[in-house]
Amino acid sequence: MATVVPFRAWRYELSRVGSLFQVASPPYDVIGRTFQEELYSLSPYNVVRVDLGKTYPEDDERNNRYTRAAAALAQWKAEGVLVRDPEPTVTIVEESYVGPDGRARTRRGFLALVRLYEFSEGVVFPHENTLSGPKRDRYQLMEQTRMSLSPVFMLYSLPDDAIMATWDEVGEGRPSAASMTDPAGTTTRLWPTAHPVLLDTIRTRLADAPLLIADGHHRYETALHYRDARRERGDGEGPWDYALVYLCNMDDPGLAIFATHRLVKGLPPETVAALPGSLERYFGVEELTADPAEAPRAVLAFLAAHGEESGAFGLHLPGRGTYGLSLRDPGAPEAAARDNHSEAYHRLDVAILHNLILRDTLGVTPDDVAAGNHITFVKNCERAFERLARGESQVGFFMNPIKLHEVRKVAMGGERLPQKSTYFYPKLPTGLVFYDLEGGL
Repeated sequence: MATVVPFRAWRYELSRVGSLFQVASPPYDVIGRTFQEELYSLSPYNVVRVDLGKTYPEDDERNNRYTRAAAALAQWKAEGVLVRDPEPTVTIVEESYVGPDGRARTRRGFLALVRLYEFSEGVVFPHENTLSGPKRDRYQLMEQTRMSLSPVFMLYSLPDDAIMATWDEVGEGRPSAASMTDPAGTTTRLWPTAHPVLLDTIRTRLADAPLLIADGHHRYETALHYRDARRERGDGEGPWDYALVYLCNMDDPGLAIFATHRLVKGLPPETVAALPGSLERYFGVEELTADPAEAPRAVLAFLAAHGEESGAFGLHLPGRGTYGLSLRDPGAPEAAARDNHSEAYHRLDVAILHNLILRDTLGVTPDDVAAGNHITFVKNCERAFERLARGESQVGFFMNPIKLHEVRKVAMGGERLPQKSTYFYPKLPTGLVFYDLEGGL
């Protein structure tokens, strides 16, 4: 049974910081150095200063970005920049956005706590493999700050949408407590609430619901690690038995998944140059354009035309050409399998890409991917082409987004997809709420 509970969240006191936009930020894993500087300049209280603080050459064990994060949070609490809810609440979150496909949507969910479960317990289901580096980073941050700063994005399935239907009844006409619009035009609105009818609906309707991690696998596994470390120290049960989560209904009409593309580097030049020919072992290879300026449009058009097919990819070789790949033999992924995954898994685009192309054709192993070698993950197609044009990578592979029912089938079957297989858009901002791992629920 899933245990979903309200908690006494820490929040920014907006009268002290100006606006939510000035202090919130995207999740740490999408922030580059230039963007980090921009966020620093927005406010001395921007959450990036604790979630992804700067590093300096003189950093040591006593003074580093993790210890500075802990000191900043303590100071913000003392100054009243952060204030704590007087009673346990959940926070309704509404995001109105235009996706990369140009379609306007509104996604609704809520922030709460979920009791931590091992994946083997059959309550919380991951769908992606993780990278080791981010987990080490997140654990050091959690160990120093004793706070959870960014929620894990989880999905549940309630076709009748009972939770949001209840909120519509009990919260009708209530103005949002905070809102912000980011540079991409996404507007996020928040409604903290302790309404007993809503809390009871959440408790009862999610008690038997399996929870699927959509985004934040590293954060969830880090929370498990931190919980286990506290138990080993003899701390028993406490706030560390829960994870800060954002929960959204799989049946919410505003829920959308987009693709994450792969850029590859560090390979022998002759291997890359031979790709169009070597890939003919598995794929039909069609040249889309020889004009680099037309390459992004040509790839997107090819993917759109093959959106219902399994095993269709765009391939771009800077200075050599742009191609469309179409899997010739539907049985090839299963025949080439070197693992015990299901047939449904092997027929997914992301599995075909990682097994037939990256592993079998280019020699990039799953261990290479897990270690962060050779592969760069890019969500924006245009930016991927820009990086290829600058020579940052040797080859780009472009793909259609995975479908939600495919994610659910594989995850509920106990399987994990390769890293960065999904891109749930938009990313929930960090800084909406904070969860104190020392102060009780």
